[in-house]
This record gives sequence, structure tokens and C-alpha cells, in this order.
Amino acid sequence: MNSVDELPVVKQGQWFFGGLTTCPVRIVRHHTLYGTHDPEDPPELAADREAECYCVRYHLPGSDDPWHDGGTALTLREAMFMAERKLGPVVNWQD
Repeated sequence: MNSVDELPVVKQGQWFFGGLTTCPVRIVRHHTLYGTHDPEDPPELAADREAECYCVRYHLPGSDDPWHDGGTALTLREAMFMAERKLGPVVNWQD
């Protein structure tokens, strides 16, 4: 997902791994909402489609992967809530 990682950041901050170690989190705006590609899903879920969306990306301490996928949302607000659900209740967002 290097192309996603090169997109402009619209929101960024820090989250606390294990409650102690600060790690970066960011949200980027993307133009493709990826489908499941599962042939058993309905076409509107299975197929990729063009749509403005927001991808959550985050670091883990000691990980070789530069950014991990935290999910995709249709709004920035939804992406922020998604990050907080995945990474813990305390995400310090920068203004």
C-alpha cells in the first residue's frame, strides 16, 4: 500500500501502545474505496469503486512495516472514530 502512504495527510496525531509508548497515527484522503473482492458478496460490496474516502494508517513499535492499515471510512469524522476504536480510547489529534 505504498501509494496510500504517499497521499497527503489530512489528520495526524499520536496514540499510546500499551498505554505507554507513543506511536504516530494519520488519516489520508483517498479516491478509491476498495471492495472485499469476495465473489459471494453483493457487487456493491465486492467491487472497488471511486469515492472520496479516508484511510487510517498507524505505526506499531518495533514493526518493520512502515504503516499499518487501520481501515477506510467515507468521512473524516468516521475515520477518526475508527482509529480510536482500533487503537484505544486515547488518540491525541493535532489541530
